[in-house]
Amino acid sequence: MRRARTARNKARNFPSSLDVQDWLQSHPEALISCPHQPGNLKLMPAACAKRHRTANEPRWAVIGAEPFHLFVFKMNLVPCRTCQIGARLAAQQQERAA
Repeated sequence: MRRARTARNKARNFPSSLDVQDWLQSHPEALISCPHQPGNLKLMPAACAKRHRTANEPRWAVIGAEPFHLFVFKMNLVPCRTCQIGARLAAQQQERAA
């Protein structure tokens, strides 16, 4: 038995039950602003630590003539290699895991 189709213009729009700006004001430590990435990138601290660890892996150390998507991925990680914020967060995460 097939589900009844709803026309796109008749589909109900559900309002967001969570106001993002209010949540960010009440949880200022949840996201950090990355000073090294363009566009005022906001990351969770765990994501920042993961980017730092990934950027410092030996397999991503050499930027060569790979396919374009790998080249872009590596170029986005270059500023994260020497980031002091990422290093601090990665060290804190390592201490918690141990």
